[in-house]
Amino acid sequence: MVLAFAFGAARAQQPFDLDPTFRAQFNDWYVSSVLALEDGGILLSGEIKYPGDTYFRTGVRLWPDGQRDLDFPDIVYMGGKLVRWQDRVYAQSGIGVRRSFLDGTLDEGFDMVNAPYFIALQGGDYHVYPDGRLLMSGVHQLDYPDSNWVGFYSLIWFTAEGYLDTLRTPRLCDGAIFEFEPLPGGGFICTGALSEYEGQPTATIFKIDDAGLYDPSFQPTLAWGEAYSFTPLPDGRILASGLFRTSSSTTDTTQFVRFMPDGSLDATFNNDLVVHSQEYGRFVLPRHKQLPDGRILLLGDYDDVDGQPRSGIALLDANGELLNTAFTGGGCGPYIYQGVPYNGTLGATLAGDSLIYIHGTYHGYDDGTTNDPLQRFVTRLYGSDYGMGMPDTHSQAFSLYPNPTSSNITLQLQHVPRNASVVVRDALGREVLHRRIRDYYTSLALEHTGVYMLELHDASGRIASERVVVE
Repeated sequence: MVLAFAFGAARAQQPFDLDPTFRAQFNDWYVSSVLALEDGGILLSGEIKYPGDTYFRTGVRLWPDGQRDLDFPDIVYMGGKLVRWQDRVYAQSGIGVRRSFLDGTLDEGFDMVNAPYFIALQGGDYHVYPDGRLLMSGVHQLDYPDSNWVGFYSLIWFTAEGYLDTLRTPRLCDGAIFEFEPLPGGGFICTGALSEYEGQPTATIFKIDDAGLYDPSFQPTLAWGEAYSFTPLPDGRILASGLFRTSSSTTDTTQFVRFMPDGSLDATFNNDLVVHSQEYGRFVLPRHKQLPDGRILLLGDYDDVDGQPRSGIALLDANGELLNTAFTGGGCGPYIYQGVPYNGTLGATLAGDSLIYIHGTYHGYDDGTTNDPLQRFVTRLYGSDYGMGMPDTHSQAFSLYPNPTSSNITLQLQHVPRNASVVVRDALGREVLHRRIRDYYTSLALEHTGVYMLELHDASGRIASERVVVE
């Protein structure tokens, strides 16, 4: 063990390498959320049992080396998603939301449990506004006759004190809203098990405005399924990972897509990414976290991605193509709880400008250089500015325009590599064009409609790729 620590500390801290100086000390069951603190410690939320515990802790605080802060209360009101607000933290607790101070003591100034007119029934997601107000989803019961709000509602606003916000109209649907995410221009992208929202037929992924009114401009072509994580992009496109079917006539599942602002699939994204588990096949529920440089951490409980071995975590480029520059080791190790096997991640948290915490349900972690079987449920990786100081070959090596195109496309290089060439492949992987490159700008002619993969090569092989759509 001493040798492992010395080796880990001595070698270069490359992006996504394991930091073996951090180890959590508990053995069960999962970590659902991580909140990084200014002193280098972290708050964990989930179902956590240390040796000797007779119950699951819903929250713990860890010191920078992973040791438990013994001054943090044994009983706290956490378990799910953590959101920092000023000097306090909101947390999913059971089917509702509670608010605590960072030392774990409950904030008595927020009381959703005893709020009048409201009974929590089925939890979902929540959003914290800058002034402390909440928007919460799920399915919950209201009884506020003064505004004729009586029955079951799926989106409800609350004041910063945890009471029903009577100035904002709650919204209902014929099912439940499980996840939602704010959009850069206002409003939210939502997902759940439903077919109608406020009496409007809808897909299981839909948009609403700030007041909760349905936005008909977004119409995704989905027949079934829901998202487990969203990333709204500044240009109006939306990354969505989960489990979907795009047509009622197929049994094939889609797991990671990028929507255009109108809900159509972005053909320049790898919407056909296959996330596979030996235990569950393609019925894997992946999540994702986009890094500041545009690359994407693919999270979940899986064994391979696009046929390549990955265990619980993988790195994709900005257009959803699997990269071989990280997580090619053993990844998350196996963990069995009550006879059910796990080896995956539930989320990732960026800490400061140089660290990443991954968390989920696993025992042991192997980054390809260091194999640490004592890693448990939360692992610290070196971020090195999340790779922003290193060349991101996909986003910086070249650009293409226009894309989509009707025939010709221009390849613009940031620099011309030695022995540079471009290869274009069709949807079946067949090479349809191969050309040496000597200039910063190269025009290519693609005569037939379809989706192509353009690859940039140098003397060492392929260094970047981009999807091209010919309409």
